[in-house]
Amino acid sequence: MAALPGKGVRRAAVLTVENAINRATKEKRLAELTEALEQSTVVFGLRYNKISVKNFEAFRRSLPEGSRLIVSKNTLLGLAADRVDGWSDLKRDIKLENAWVFSNEDAMASSIKAFLAFEKKLLEPIPKADRATTKLTEITAGVMEGSFLDDAGVRRLEKMPTKKELIATIARLIKQVPTKVAVSIRQVPAKVGYAVKALADGDDDKSKLVGDVFPKAESA
Repeated sequence: MAALPGKGVRRAAVLTVENAINRATKEKRLAELTEALEQSTVVFGLRYNKISVKNFEAFRRSLPEGSRLIVSKNTLLGLAADRVDGWSDLKRDIKLENAWVFSNEDAMASSIKAFLAFEKKLLEPIPKADRATTKLTEITAGVMEGSFLDDAGVRRLEKMPTKKELIATIARLIKQVPTKVAVSIRQVPAKVGYAVKALADGDDDKSKLVGDVFPKAESA
């Protein structure tokens, strides 16, 4: 009768299987991030380590159609950013744990509004006198069509018009000033994203913080 493999051999076999599973999981997440970048006009990161799972999931549900929230290790996001032109600045000074909001053109302003409402709600249990100095989350960085955005730049996107609003503006200009149609159309960006230049998963225990549930993200 053939001898059973020793513990060392069995352990090596288990490690081989685990590594294969980890690689497959990594590739699946990398493909997800790459697709999300390809479909997005703006992407911004936010800190989640002080946010409860309950609040985090509430924010996820509040995002409009055309937006998605993904928690990712920095290295994986960096690899995805290298695959899609225009997103390399997402790797700029990326540190600690980040969740990323991916939004297409039509959902861009609504996504920022959802974040601002979420940020405000997080501070409701905090005494008013302490809210100005309390940070339970923050925008870490953003990119819009190849341009890097800091915290203030991302927040200003709240006032960006949607494509439908731009079309309505053009229609109104055409109706009101027929002689200036060509000039008006040339002045309206072909894509909403160009206006950036003018702006210069969880755990069953909902009491946990998101940072306790998701793995630590290493620095890129």
